[in-house]
Amino acid sequence: MYAMNQLEHLCSLKAKVTDLISYGATPWGMRMDAHFEGDVAGGILNGKVRGVDYITVRSDGVAELNVRASVQTDDGICIGIEAKGYGKDGELKDAHIRIVTGHEKYNWLTSKVIVGKGRSADGGIELDYYYKP
Repeated sequence: MYAMNQLEHLCSLKAKVTDLISYGATPWGMRMDAHFEGDVAGGILNGKVRGVDYITVRSDGVAELNVRASVQTDDGICIGIEAKGYGKDGELKDAHIRIVTGHEKYNWLTSKVIVGKGRSADGGIELDYYYKP
C-alpha cells in the first residue's frame, strides 16, 4: 500500500456520459455500459479521452467498474487505458489503472503502479490519477 505523499500526480480526467445502455437485473447485479468522452489534463498526460465503463451494480449497492478507454494526447499519441475499481454513492475508489501503449514517449507508464480516485456526479465523472515514481 502506498501513502498519497509517495505518489505523483499523473493527470485529472473530467468526462460526461454520452450514452447509457442498461441490460437490467442479471444474476450478478444491474448491468450497464456507460459511454463517456472528456478531457485529460495534468503535468504528464493531456488530451481527449473516450471510452466505456462496463458497470455491474451488486445487490449491496457497490458498483464494480471495468473501463476500457483511449486517450488521444495533445501531441497526437494514442494511449489505451484499462481500469478496474469500485464505487458507491457516487464515490469512485480503489481503481487500478493499466496504461497500454507502444510509443516510446509514454512507454515508461506501462510498468508503473497507477491508482485513481474520484466521483461521479451530474452525468459525468471526475478522477485524479497518481503513480508511484
